[in-house]
Amino acid sequence: MSAKPESKLWKALRDGITDIHWVRIESWSSVGVPDVNGCAEFGEFWIELKIIKSKRVVLSPHQIAWHITRSRHGGRSFILAREAARTPLILFSGERAKDLADLKMDEIPQIVEIPHPYDWDRLRKALERGR
Repeated sequence: MSAKPESKLWKALRDGITDIHWVRIESWSSVGVPDVNGCAEFGEFWIELKIIKSKRVVLSPHQIAWHITRSRHGGRSFILAREAARTPLILFSGERAKDLADLKMDEIPQIVEIPHPYDWDRLRKALERGR
């Protein structure tokens, strides 16, 4: 059985940026919590991993609420999305979670888009900048 696309995205992220302490979160016990927590010298942050379908990033109401609440309290969170393997990675700010749920992804300002083959250093720098 092959790995799910989201699991492949997680493994690519973990293996692509090795100077961040990554933790994959199994959030079945706490709905809305993002998939990944990262910590580096520039601080701590959270990432929701999403596979895009029909030009939309599908987020649950719990995920939207989590990202917006975290942002209001000064926390840093992101949504990292791609359509399929070998397509661009697109990084959005978590504070745009409601917009992502309501609009097509090309209508939402992104932090960075990284074409394949992925420039992991560029993604790391975007996570460090934060917005």
